[in-house]
Amino acid sequence: MPRIKRHLALYLIFFLLASLATVPVSPRPARADFSVGEEREVGEKLLSMVRKEFRLIDDPDVSQYVNDLGQRILSVTGPQFFTYHFFVINDKEFNAFAAPSGLIFIHSGLIETMDTEGELISVMAHEVGHVTSRHIADQIKKSAKTNLGAAALMIAGIAMGGGALSEAVITGSMAANASMGLKFSREDEEEADRLSYKWMRALHVNPQNMANMLRKMYRISVYRSANIPPYLLTHPEPERRLGYVEDLIANTPPGTKYVKEDDFPFLRVKYRVMVLTHEPGTLRAIFSRQAREATGLKRDMARYGLALLAENGADYAQAESLLKELIAAHPHRPILKTDLAVLYLQAGRRPEALDILKAVHAALPGDAYTAYHLAQAWEENGERPKALQLFRELEPNLPDHAMLQKSIGNLETQAGHRGLGSYHLARYFWLEGNARQAKYNLKEAIMDSTSDQNTVARAKAMLDEIERVEKNT
Repeated sequence: MPRIKRHLALYLIFFLLASLATVPVSPRPARADFSVGEEREVGEKLLSMVRKEFRLIDDPDVSQYVNDLGQRILSVTGPQFFTYHFFVINDKEFNAFAAPSGLIFIHSGLIETMDTEGELISVMAHEVGHVTSRHIADQIKKSAKTNLGAAALMIAGIAMGGGALSEAVITGSMAANASMGLKFSREDEEEADRLSYKWMRALHVNPQNMANMLRKMYRISVYRSANIPPYLLTHPEPERRLGYVEDLIANTPPGTKYVKEDDFPFLRVKYRVMVLTHEPGTLRAIFSRQAREATGLKRDMARYGLALLAENGADYAQAESLLKELIAAHPHRPILKTDLAVLYLQAGRRPEALDILKAVHAALPGDAYTAYHLAQAWEENGERPKALQLFRELEPNLPDHAMLQKSIGNLETQAGHRGLGSYHLARYFWLEGNARQAKYNLKEAIMDSTSDQNTVARAKAMLDEIERVEKNT
């Protein structure tokens, strides 16, 4: 039933967007340019849709990892028009897409197919290449009937991830004469590939990972020829792309050196994503077989997955045993101690969890996953001022984390800062896709006597943003 309701909701969005695409918002002729400001507006609309109709993985560990990886890529790309945000969508489809204004979405199903961090970097860098080259903006600009509703309709076909609904959106777009194909052109794909290759070399990451990913894409396109995955609808011809990528690699200057790959962080996040997005029964059989048959890091990660499954099933003794074995095997990975502390929190062993989290936080002060759970532990322990201070410090690192905003909102309210608490609760509801409740809390923040000028200004700006998005969606 939830899936049926979701599809019905998305069909309603489709018909609304189709009406926007066929009826011009204003008598605009085909424009010679599609501004950065308009691209931001289309990005806002799309992000609002995604938050309402898809489940983003709102896990501080996963969010921090993909955004840190994204920032590594951006460190070598040069100046950008936009502030980038990277999201993981809970969806089994083999898909990723770049949306206007620096929004990069990666489906959990795509992460599952990858074996190395380098493969993920290659895909993320490729998507950043589309954004920095403004390929989607170019498609919109070239349309004979460009308006923001039509632009949102085109992107919606990518965002919905294939299947009957995405086909309906694409068909509707064609029927509306929007003239916006969802496939990137050969030239767009090659430019994004060449940028990805260039940036991977600048990061000293072996571009062979890009070739490996393209081989996987080609095998999947052959295997699923009757039901082409969404990523291959929008990023076609992996075999042809593999040809020129291999030529680039073959012509790399001799003596080029790449850093030795450390896939532990990637594989740990990959297994967390799998546990967050799959039924435990299926995964337990897969992980158990890997733990028996695999060797090295792959075996250890299978055992890590089994520990997470045991924790989720409240088998705390089994989870603790597996995690302690992994900590002994990887003594220089303090993040595993954070995993153990999170387990202790779940099991009601707060004093032990606090001791571990404080030690790891001292060793890894920039790790948002550890800091988030330390703040949670302090809150549960009644140390609310400490918790609130740490949550506030985390906010710039986790700007799109809904539960962080909820925690700050509740703690600010308890501290007597009702207006500021309402503002953060509004951000929580907006990140969760609940615009009505977000607007209610923003109005509370604006009117509350405890709100200072900065809080009122931020609340008014956010209310204007929500109303602008709603007006044109």
